[in-house]
Amino acid sequence: MPAPDPEVILEALAYGVAGDFQRGLDTLQPIVDAGPRSTYALLGALAETASREAREANDAGTLYGIALDGPNGPVDIDVLPPPVMFAARFITAWANRDQDAASALFWAVAEPSDRDGTSALADCITAVYGMTVPVAQYAAEELHRREEGHAK
Repeated sequence: MPAPDPEVILEALAYGVAGDFQRGLDTLQPIVDAGPRSTYALLGALAETASREAREANDAGTLYGIALDGPNGPVDIDVLPPPVMFAARFITAWANRDQDAASALFWAVAEPSDRDGTSALADCITAVYGMTVPVAQYAAEELHRREEGHAK
């Protein structure tokens, strides 16, 4: 499977970090237009970015889960809108290096969305991108802080 150009993904994330979320998504559109394999690779690259800090902070083999806290304590993931639920599950599967689960999640959305012409896949891509942008922003801020520390 050919990997999407990482420079395009970085550019899209930079737009998101700068607050131009739609331009970031528009930048990713050619990768999505190239078909399901490149779309899956794109989602994997975004999930890799979104889960990087957690993976680096823990030992190899650490398993990740999804925990949601509501005003009255823990809540089930089923309360989330489907695209957000997909994004949380996909990023978690990717962080766990569970390619079978990530692939199954992707195809469960991609095939019906393609067949029915719905926006489900686009909504899921948007949700994964939306979860990745704050991580990229945090990484950029950390890099900036480190560079300032070395400059002093």
